[in-house]
Amino acid sequence: MQEALQRHAEGLKYRERNAGTQIDDQMKDEGFNNEIGVDWETGFVFGGNEHNCGTWMDKMGSSAKAGNKGKPATPRSGSAVELVGLSMSALTWLEKLAAQKVYPYDGVSAIKNGVSTKVTFNDWCALIKSNFEKHFWINVDQEAEYEPHPELINRRGIYKDSFFAKPFWADFQLRPNFPIAMIVAPQLFTPEHAWIALTQAEEVLLGSLGMKTLDPRDWAYVGDYDNSNDSSDPKVAHGFNYHNGPEWIWPIGYFLRAKLYYAKALEPKKKGLLKSTISFIKTRLTSHYAHVMDSPWQSLPELTNSNGQFCASSCPAQAWSVACVLEVLYDLEEVGLVDDIAPRRNSADLSQQTVLV
Repeated sequence: MQEALQRHAEGLKYRERNAGTQIDDQMKDEGFNNEIGVDWETGFVFGGNEHNCGTWMDKMGSSAKAGNKGKPATPRSGSAVELVGLSMSALTWLEKLAAQKVYPYDGVSAIKNGVSTKVTFNDWCALIKSNFEKHFWINVDQEAEYEPHPELINRRGIYKDSFFAKPFWADFQLRPNFPIAMIVAPQLFTPEHAWIALTQAEEVLLGSLGMKTLDPRDWAYVGDYDNSNDSSDPKVAHGFNYHNGPEWIWPIGYFLRAKLYYAKALEPKKKGLLKSTISFIKTRLTSHYAHVMDSPWQSLPELTNSNGQFCASSCPAQAWSVACVLEVLYDLEEVGLVDDIAPRRNSADLSQQTVLV
């Protein structure tokens, strides 16, 4: 763990071993050149470039006919919002372990202006926290924002998907990744801003089973995924839009958990918010219950097409889809205000009663 943190703190530029078609026959040569590090002005980890795929949104174009071969559909280079949140989570955890003398290190050696400098985990966390809202939040009020490029704003009241990405406009895309950071590092978010952003995600991205992977207002949005598409349209050929619209199931878990977390945080100021949010979450999860009970796999799929439609190119049973919904149920149970989660059904083929697991 310490070596991974230290390598990021120092920064690292490298070319992948055995780079070339023998390890990836789609990616362009430039994609094998990598750089990772920490921006010590903000504390944000960064990595990747516009020629490779750095996060779970990892679709690489493969159609020579359509001209998208070797082009990542979603490179998400720079500082991806969920990776900033995950790094904050790890650092906070290690800071506590170091204070308990369980972990033998309390920080890293960073290179700042060419000089090796000690940075404690506490200092690193404080740096991330002091910069996160400043650089990721896109304010509803145009007069109250810190944004050097307001002309790139496509939608307000959201958190950016990344910081210093290439292409530069990708920072401003609305995607379902910020709720992940909300759950793993809630201390980074102003609760009122978090609630506004979650409301936007609900109105714009929420589907029947999953979350749209891109704002439908975005020029790249295509909601239906077909990996066998052999057309000349670069936006969809060979499934190029894999993460540019189709509704993935697993992100809804983080979205619903974030709704619950911030409803609880805001309850003292907004009486009744927690109760209404629990009702909302229970209602949303009835669709998942019904799908599991009707599925021959007794499971949840990888993704759906637009508006929850069946997608033939989707895996019909995927572990993280189920796991992330189970985490919602766990969080609901922890709140302690829930009885059951699904509607009673009178089907003769259902042998078990509906209960909260």
